[in-house]
Amino acid sequence: MKRALVHSLIVVALTLLVVGPSWAKPKTKSGGKHSKNTQHKLLGDPRSKYRGWDYLVGRLREEGVSEDDIASIYQSPRMPLFTAIPFKLKPKEHASIYANFERDFYAKIGASFIQDHDREFDKLERTYNVPREVVAAILVIETQLGKHTGKEMIVYRLSRLASVLDPANLKDNLNRLRAEDPTISLEDVQARGKYLEDTFLPEIPALIEIAKRNRVNVLNIQGSSAGAFGIPQFLPSACMKYGVDGDGDGHVSLYNEIDAIWSAGNYLAAFGYDPKLPYAERRKVIWEYNKSDAYIDAVFKVSNGIRDLAS
Repeated sequence: MKRALVHSLIVVALTLLVVGPSWAKPKTKSGGKHSKNTQHKLLGDPRSKYRGWDYLVGRLREEGVSEDDIASIYQSPRMPLFTAIPFKLKPKEHASIYANFERDFYAKIGASFIQDHDREFDKLERTYNVPREVVAAILVIETQLGKHTGKEMIVYRLSRLASVLDPANLKDNLNRLRAEDPTISLEDVQARGKYLEDTFLPEIPALIEIAKRNRVNVLNIQGSSAGAFGIPQFLPSACMKYGVDGDGDGHVSLYNEIDAIWSAGNYLAAFGYDPKLPYAERRKVIWEYNKSDAYIDAVFKVSNGIRDLAS
């Protein structure tokens, strides 16, 4: 699986250094199936039984995660060692990330997808009053309709995002950021770290619960570098809250096209999307999916292209 957004709630302009559809970005040496993350220096004690993740383990205990679940993740040799997690105080997406979506290709595959699932979109619009072209545009931008859902170990990526307040990591970031701007204070860095931890720490228990419900090893769930997964690129908590069993087979799978359509539609409806709203208000709803103006611009460009093709 590979990521396309970091939405997912959503998401994910909340990431550390960059966000946006990973499949639309240039390839780098980092990341990969096993998320070795060898480009960052080790922090903590790699000889600890939790592979250096001791701070996070303590926070997860406070969140009520069981010792068995903690051990199955952070004592596993498959879990990379804890390394430095650099972050910016005010990350921002560049519009260039979404430049490709100007192409007619994306509107065409969105229109074809709608045609293939015409009856499903009819039911979706009657139920949620969310336009089909907007839902299709989001799925196109997120993962190119499931072609690229991400190959990162999600629990590892979420663990990194939830560990930024580790004392060693906080000190490392403070020194790095102050070297760039001496006016940056410890309070500035702590505030950003707390925001990231508050946002992503609850995602780990949610992912553990999803793994149990689907009877899969949590270490095997793959997705984006921001911890989002499936065709609509939801974070785990969003999947649990907004995921819909669209095809009625008894369980929610964000890798199933029908479930993905209904889940994305439900998400937008939950935040009040209505085609009759003023444009600025509709933008605010898409903002809840991915807090990026460049992303929102891309959604409306693709959705308008899909609508024009349909008409």
